[in-house]
Amino acid sequence: MIQTRAERDLGRVQSLRLVLYRILFTHDVTDFAGLAQTQASLIRADHDDETLERIAAALTWATTRPNFDYKSLLPHMPHSSARLYDYLCKLARAMGVA
Repeated sequence: MIQTRAERDLGRVQSLRLVLYRILFTHDVTDFAGLAQTQASLIRADHDDETLERIAAALTWATTRPNFDYKSLLPHMPHSSARLYDYLCKLARAMGVA
């Protein structure tokens, strides 16, 4: 099945929301590196291979877009887009996709 660009973009957004939601209620994120390692383990344990592939693709996409408005994915997130980008990059490295 061939996906349109809009379908791919929606899939990325949904996958990024999935990983960002895990830190929605984390107010002190000074050690994103350790947090990313912990979250990577939980994500691997909680999701099937297909979902993990979508998450990996979304993280790969995110690591090349530092200026994307990541805060817009979950507007109530207490962190800036720059901090969320940093977290996504560290999570991507922890998951071995970047």
